[in-house]
Amino acid sequence: MSGAAGHPGGRQRGKGEVLGVLDDSDPRLPFARRLRALKDAAAVSVRDLESASARTPRRRTGQPPLRLKRSTIAGMISETRPVRPEQEHVEVFVDTCLRIAGESGRPLPAELSEPQAWDTAYRELLVRLAGLRSDRRQAGEAARRLQSPDPPATGTGTSSVSAPEPSPRSTRPERSRRTGPTAPAADAVADAGEVLAGLVDQQWRAEARLRSLADPDPIPVRWRLTGDDRLMDHPANLTPDPSPLTASSGDIAALAGRFRAMGRRRLVILGGPGTGKTTLAVQLLLELLATRRDHAEEPVPVLLPVADWDTAAFPLLQDWLAARLAQDYPALRATGLGSEAPVILAARGHVLPVLDGLDELPAAARVTVIAALNRSLGATDQLVVTARTHDYRGAVERGGDVLTSAVVLEPDPLDPAAAAGYLRRCLPVRPGPAWERILTGLAAAPAAEAGPIGALAGVAATPLGLWLLRAVYVAPDADPAALLDPVRFPGPEALRAHLLDRLVAALIETRPPSRHPGDVFRPRRRHDPDRVRYVLGYLAHHLTHPRNADGTPRTRDLAWWRLAGTTRAVTLMVRLALGLVVALTIAAVSLIATGLAQGFTPFPVHGLAYGLAFGLTAGLVIAHSARSWARQPPGFADLRPRGRRSGPSFRPVRGLLSGFGAGLAMVVMMWLTVDSIVDVLVAGICSGLAVGLAHGFAAGFAAWAEAPSPEGRAGTPLASWRADRTLNLVRAATVGSTGALMGGLASGLAAGFTETPAFGLAVGLVYALTFGVTAGLVAGRHHAWTAYLIATARLALTVGLPRELMSFLDDAHRLGLLRAVGPVYQFRHAELQDHLAAVPSAPPAGGR
Repeated sequence: MSGAAGHPGGRQRGKGEVLGVLDDSDPRLPFARRLRALKDAAAVSVRDLESASARTPRRRTGQPPLRLKRSTIAGMISETRPVRPEQEHVEVFVDTCLRIAGESGRPLPAELSEPQAWDTAYRELLVRLAGLRSDRRQAGEAARRLQSPDPPATGTGTSSVSAPEPSPRSTRPERSRRTGPTAPAADAVADAGEVLAGLVDQQWRAEARLRSLADPDPIPVRWRLTGDDRLMDHPANLTPDPSPLTASSGDIAALAGRFRAMGRRRLVILGGPGTGKTTLAVQLLLELLATRRDHAEEPVPVLLPVADWDTAAFPLLQDWLAARLAQDYPALRATGLGSEAPVILAARGHVLPVLDGLDELPAAARVTVIAALNRSLGATDQLVVTARTHDYRGAVERGGDVLTSAVVLEPDPLDPAAAAGYLRRCLPVRPGPAWERILTGLAAAPAAEAGPIGALAGVAATPLGLWLLRAVYVAPDADPAALLDPVRFPGPEALRAHLLDRLVAALIETRPPSRHPGDVFRPRRRHDPDRVRYVLGYLAHHLTHPRNADGTPRTRDLAWWRLAGTTRAVTLMVRLALGLVVALTIAAVSLIATGLAQGFTPFPVHGLAYGLAFGLTAGLVIAHSARSWARQPPGFADLRPRGRRSGPSFRPVRGLLSGFGAGLAMVVMMWLTVDSIVDVLVAGICSGLAVGLAHGFAAGFAAWAEAPSPEGRAGTPLASWRADRTLNLVRAATVGSTGALMGGLASGLAAGFTETPAFGLAVGLVYALTFGVTAGLVAGRHHAWTAYLIATARLALTVGLPRELMSFLDDAHRLGLLRAVGPVYQFRHAELQDHLAAVPSAPPAGGR
């Protein structure tokens, strides 16, 4: 059928396609009317808009000019057949109208003159299109693209939120029955928000315990409004009279109240190294969650490392936020919104992003992120950002812009008396004479005290220094008198370096191993301090080097699934070796099986030849597939039945298709070698039924395993690793067994009919191994765990890292040497990473 005959309007649908005559309930119609209203308010004709669009600067650097055709403009503003426009077309349309109106001095209504509001409206259009029943697959693809960790390749560099290319099947005639769009129900959105709030609360309460944030109380850091007016927006753009704003880490409820009272809830937390920026952000997040039920429809705060945001792949904050929610909180897919939950929550402002570590980006990227944030934020969007003061100031000066309407806080140095009071609360009631001298001297220390007390005051002026003093010397076996040695510690720098040197051994000494589930502060096994120091030093150096162009560390995030890529573990030689192992295994099985079936006299050369042929083929396929393993993100599978409404199911359609294919292959193979038509049909039916049943059950089990439970837990590095390991093993077992049955039955039965049953069994075993191993290793797009195994094996052989690296990292986290931010680890403090990376250590003698 031709395109003219197959679709109303006489043409096939493409990008920005027409989806039929719409009623007033369709979201494309009000969006088209809004575009028309902007054009009319700017007093520009379609002809002028076409020519002027080619002169409008693009929003993203390096994009060529885009001339909107008249037909495109007409489709965008049609009130009978409006199209679903490309995002880049909307941007150019809006920017051209705003430019023309500005040049002519023509005022525009407020609701039409804000580019950020147009971005929000476009995202809302995509979200609502996800409810179109007759076009759910196509609109849902837009949502899925937001969640994909690999951005789609486009020729124009448009945002990943752009509408997708239609499937070839979308060119078929529209059904005559058309239903209106079904926007996500408010209850479903609220339920998804509650699930997210529970997951985030669970995640950060556990992490706060591991970081001892409230033991015995938070370190009392005082925060004030910045005195540098270059770092903050115009006073007219801020909440009225922000000047009295002060805060204390010891009274986080007051800060949460002031934050909620802001006209625009946007906060930037600045400070030097170790001043407690991230701690304050975590405290605020937990307080907002704890009191969220008293504030209806408040967004859910979610803390994310901003250094993970690639603005080239995700130009808008909401795009990246949706992808991170999908990756870090898979249980959202078990809500009523399904796989669209992350997109809907991010696009509709139900998430308060707490972006930690802006300073961890290269200098140029900081400027880009600030610009992207300002481009992404609408009138009511909320935000919290942490950064080092020096780096934030440099980004503001370089980019010429601050975060719009954001209040900026900076810390005061810890008062020596407050630091002494905090240390006293961490010590026994009678701390001993050495501690009494230290605490008394510290409490009375003047600002510029020289000698050991001055060094102590300098170190204790930051929460990091105070924590180091506590971790290293507040212990039964520690001798605090050493802190008063004026020769060893003439100043704060020498004392701080000493504390960092002693930290690993001190934490291992004070936290003996325990297998009790409730002992979250204690490792699962005993570790040698020198070995731990070496492994962490290697990892710190690996994360730091090669440094960025501006001298900053390469990254602060230790993501287990990136280890294979950053260490270049899956090399060509490794892939060829893997393929060779598979080939030799299959060849050996073939030789032994055929030898047992037909005797080893004469030598079964044909069995070895078949085995090598099939083995080398399978090995080359696996080696070729392994090229991308190191770049693939982790997947998810969970075999725990708790909280699930149903168990694994049987997928008859998939089973029938696979069984039909296997049976047909059997018939074709035997038709050429067997004379009896009855034997051919019996063999085909038997193999088809066996493969069909196996694949039907395998597909149902795999789908059940990959579906998250509503009672799922928040993503941690270890949980992410285990989930991807489960997925790889389930896929290998289900896909591999189906491939083994399909190949083994077909070839085995065929050989059994033409030769002997024993020979058929041998051939079937070889084919089963070939197809099973190949299908099990090649299928799917999540091979992060497989790549991790290769990387850790190589690192264990070459540099002496533990083979069970994730177990080691989990223990380092329990010891307090690492912290977890979603599925990635970071060093407890950036200064600890820098210190370990700068002081390389040799592998300890005697072992790995």
